[in-house]
Order: sequence, then structure tokens, then C-alpha cells
Amino acid sequence: MTTRLYCRECGWHPVFRRKRTALRAAARHHCTGTPVAETRPPWCSRLWTTLWAGRSGTSAVDHEVDADDQTGDGDLVDARGNRIQWAVLAAHHADTTRRARAAMVEIVRAGYQVGPPPYGYRALRIRVTDPSGHSRLRAVLVPDWQTGAVVKQIFIWRADHGLTFAVIAARLNSDLRQYPAPRPNGRWSAKAVRRIVANVKYTGRQVWARTIAGRPVPTERWVTSAPKVHEPLVDERTFHRAQPGAAERPSGVADSADSPPSAA
Repeated sequence: MTTRLYCRECGWHPVFRRKRTALRAAARHHCTGTPVAETRPPWCSRLWTTLWAGRSGTSAVDHEVDADDQTGDGDLVDARGNRIQWAVLAAHHADTTRRARAAMVEIVRAGYQVGPPPYGYRALRIRVTDPSGHSRLRAVLVPDWQTGAVVKQIFIWRADHGLTFAVIAARLNSDLRQYPAPRPNGRWSAKAVRRIVANVKYTGRQVWARTIAGRPVPTERWVTSAPKVHEPLVDERTFHRAQPGAAERPSGVADSADSPPSAA
């Protein structure tokens, strides 16, 4: 935010970045009258105001309209008579969304973690330099010695023994010291076990966009990285065997209560 001073007597018009500095300079000015101070918001705020509302060009009498009223051509105007530029705002929002998604896809495909690390891993912050020369902090997944062992045990019970999610949760809750729950002072549930079994990140890949607005997305539309961008906790074969309805499930073990995992 900048402040511009203007003296009507001598034409003095300096610009200051801080309002307090401008007021001190105005107090020390030698002319008889006090300079006029004009404060301007930052350029980003002025740009947003320009995108949101542009002057409609009507007179002051025509500006006395309600915020919910509409002009004859269907454009909305606010209480000051500014015509809201919905098309410009929508285009700006679409471009911002496209840029953000492209940046997220680039980060995930490079093998970096977005958001909190999954159970069994911890996030290690490293500094990387992009092609433009800018240095940024990125997070990579490294196994946690205790919770990582719990994840491996869950996949063994599921893939090799064919246990249901509820039975695995009961075994984990029998010794919370050895098998700490994902939430502090919490307990294991069948849903928490299912979420771990369905997480592709345990195979060493990064994955993103498995859901849109809370709804599962088909696997072919997921954004994934190259294999083994971080140390895997299970191999691909064990991961696929642990999924509900896998063909390689040992015979004689009933698991009819399981349903396909959600892509949350």
C-alpha cells in the first residue's frame, strides 16, 4: 500500500510506501497548506477489483440501484453501480485452476509427497532446484521403522492368510503398543485397514486425484509417478493379492463381507 502526497501550492507530489512516513514528511513540509494524502491499495488488490467489477459508465443518479437488481441486458450491478464482469472472473478462475492442477501434476509425477504422509511413512523435507533456478522445499516419503512394520504385517495377514479387514483390526487392537493406531489414542477399524490396503503409495509410487469432490475416480484417470520414487513397503504382487476379490487369494478362506475399496 502506497501513499502519495500532493501540495497545491508548490506541486510537491512524492510517493511513500508507508503511510506513517508520508505523514511525517507532510508535517515537515514548508508550505502553508497541508499536502493532500492519497492512499492506494497494492496492485494485486487493484487487479482483483478490476476483474470483479468495472465502471458501468452511468451517472451518479443511476448508481442508486439495489445489489440484487439487474440491468436491462441481464448484467448484475452492485450497490455502487459497478457492473460485475462475470465472464472475466470465470476466465480468471479457470486459468488459476488450470495452472494449479498442472503444478500439482508436475509435483506428483516427480515423486514428491503432497499433503500429510500416509501411515507407515514420514515426510523428509529436501531442497530442490527447478530448471528456472528457483530453490524450493519438497517432501519425499521415507519409511517409519515402527508403523512401517505394521503396514507390512497388515499386508501379510491380508495377502497370505486371507483375513478380513475386521479380523485384522481386532488383531491390531489386541496390542496397540506394538501396532499403534493411525490416530493418537485411537483404535483400529475395518475402514482404516481397508484404506491402508487400497493405498498405492505403499508400492513405491506417488498417486494423486483418486477422488473428485469425494467421489472415486477410475484408476486409469489417476495421476501417478514412476515406480519406486520412494522406498516401497510391499511389492506389486503382494499389493494386488491383498485387494478384495483377488484371484490369488488362498482357497478355503471366506471373505464375502469385503467389497471393492474406495479410492479415497
